[in-house]
Parts: sequence; structure tokens; C-alpha cells
Amino acid sequence: MKNLFKFQLVALIILFATTNVIAQEWTKEQLEVWQVVEDSWTQWKTGDFESMAANTHEQYQGWNDKQPLPLSKELMLKSYQISIDLGDKLDYFFINPARIVITKNAAVVDYYFYFEGTIKKEDKNEKYSVHGQNAEFYVKEGGKWLMLGDMTTIHHEED
Repeated sequence: MKNLFKFQLVALIILFATTNVIAQEWTKEQLEVWQVVEDSWTQWKTGDFESMAANTHEQYQGWNDKQPLPLSKELMLKSYQISIDLGDKLDYFFINPARIVITKNAAVVDYYFYFEGTIKKEDKNEKYSVHGQNAEFYVKEGGKWLMLGDMTTIHHEED
């Protein structure tokens, strides 16, 4: 019951915080970049690491507020693969854009996220949920948006 209440509270906070955002009209370019963000989450959910790698710049650096240092592209992909190999999975996700800024060949996408997953612990599956904000940085090379970096603020269920 406590978890259900927390989920509902998080959903309401996201809804109120993003009501204005949902009403925004995005340009064709903003929608193009947002599609890359949505695709990356779907690739994570399905374990499509080849596509994730193809959509990530070679000089990628990603960081979250729980890590001591940013991760390279290689380490980021390896951490996803280890998680999958251990039996962890992303069950559900919800993402909502807050701001998308684009110049000729660069973009910054700020958005809210919520996801639920299953992690394998001692031969049993344990459910968890995470929400927070993400800022992703893209460069356009060869007509394709590639993620150059990101910074994530994470709020676990108990936060």
C-alpha cells in the first residue's frame, strides 16, 4: 500500500510539473530529437544494445548523481549488458519532455522520467521504481543525432 501511495504521489508530481510542457507545440526538429530519446529508452527496454551503441557518440560521457565519475560509451554499454546478464530488466517507462533546445548541429533535451524494473537478488525477483530528471546532449553528424552526454538526477522509491 505504501508503494502504491508513493507511485501515485510521483505520478501526480510529474503530471503537475509537466502540464505546461505537454501543451507545448514542438517543431519538426525538436520532435526529431525527442524521437531519438524515446527510441533509446525502447532500446534499453528490449536490450537492443547494437542500436544503443549506434546512437551514441564515440566520445560519449554520461553521469548521474549517484556515480563518482562519468561513464564512457564502452562502460555505459557494458553496465547495461551486465545488468541484463544478471537477469535485470526494465518493465515499464514513462518519459516527458520539459525543454528541447536545438542549434544547427547540437541539441539539449531536458525531461522527466519514471521507470519500473525487476532486479534479480538471491534467486528471486525484486521490483523497484525510479524517477528523476535527465539532461541529454546531442550532436548531429552525418544527418543523425548522436548522444554525446547526459546528466541524470535519480530519486529511488525511498527518496
